[in-house]
Amino acid sequence: MPRDTSGPPRTGSRTMLDGRYRVGDVLARGGMSTVHRGTDLRLDRPVAVKIMEPSLAQDPTFVRRFEREARAAARLSHPGIVAVHDQGRDEDGTIFLVLELVEGGTLRDVIREQVRLAPATALTVVEQVLAALRTAHRQGMVHRDVKPENVLVARSGQLKVADFGLVAAAWDGAAGGSLDTGGSTSDDMILGTAAYLAPEQVQHGRTDERSDVYAAGVVLFELLTGAPPHGGETALAVAYRHVNADVPAPSTCAPGIPRALDRLVVAATRRDPAERLASAAAFLDAARRVRQEEGLPFAPVAPPRRPRAGSATPPPPHTGTRRFSGPIPREAPADDPAPDPVDDEPDDDEDEEADEPAAQDSGGTGRAGHVDDVVDRVERHARRRDRIRSRRVFSAWVVLVSAATVAAGIAGWFLGAGGL
Repeated sequence: MPRDTSGPPRTGSRTMLDGRYRVGDVLARGGMSTVHRGTDLRLDRPVAVKIMEPSLAQDPTFVRRFEREARAAARLSHPGIVAVHDQGRDEDGTIFLVLELVEGGTLRDVIREQVRLAPATALTVVEQVLAALRTAHRQGMVHRDVKPENVLVARSGQLKVADFGLVAAAWDGAAGGSLDTGGSTSDDMILGTAAYLAPEQVQHGRTDERSDVYAAGVVLFELLTGAPPHGGETALAVAYRHVNADVPAPSTCAPGIPRALDRLVVAATRRDPAERLASAAAFLDAARRVRQEEGLPFAPVAPPRRPRAGSATPPPPHTGTRRFSGPIPREAPADDPAPDPVDDEPDDDEDEEADEPAAQDSGGTGRAGHVDDVVDRVERHARRRDRIRSRRVFSAWVVLVSAATVAAGIAGWFLGAGGL
């Protein structure tokens, strides 16, 4: 796990939690939590201590869901899943998780160093992620935020998926808070990193196994090509693309990718969940068939050489973590498939917040408290588009008038010269 010593622990002057865990250097920061290197004094072993933001600790709904999801995540036993050792609340109200400490980096660090992975290596990575997801799905847990930042790469090369259950705890207002895979989250809230969100998460906030399948398919696309399939100026624009555009075959973006891998990515990222690979188990079986058909060897990924410290681990600039309020329309506004046209002039009514990269393995959801009203955003984009269109029409009219004036002057000069 990358190291960041750029500040004191967020427990203030406290260096102990629950009289058992010594809190050390900051490893990573995020919108929901800060991860510290720690020591379990009772068992004399190194651990990672994930401390929730104080604002979240004051929310009774979040605390209840956090404790329930932590208990569920602790029941997951798989070598490809970061183990949850303990969870608790200190006497000062600090909410924390105690996790297996994974020394190394993240899959995002690997992508930053290598850009693209060979097909055999990309397939090996995704198979390990899918094996972890399969175990979680069989126990009724959906990750909801599968992305390179949440896949840790140990120094041994072993991959481990992090943050099971933490994202679910941030979905406020779940109907009954059940953990089934039928999707019990609120219909008008979605949470996750825009570059990896399944269309049903964007539109309705509903998640099940197939949402994780979609995200894993996007991760495979990125490993093969070096970038996620959909881009945009803002997280909202990226979300629109997931709803309204298919994930293309990777070979259309990068050379040397077998057609069988194209078909695998497309099958995992169908916009209609009913047409998508039905589960992580089905995706894993299909991936293994592709490996056999193409004769691709099992090729573990090399751990990152120099993991970037702390939370300054940005995904590509056209991704972002946001919580959106309200379903996103199935179609973008007419004549404007991307809802964020480039505008060189700032608008007084435009939000000035910038998309911040999702923090690396430090909460899974970035700025979880940030809420964007989608309807207002779309209306603002429409007004921007109208202003841009008006400026373009005016500019074209000025150009035409100028051209006509110059042409008339040239014609007059030739006529005058002919008269001489």
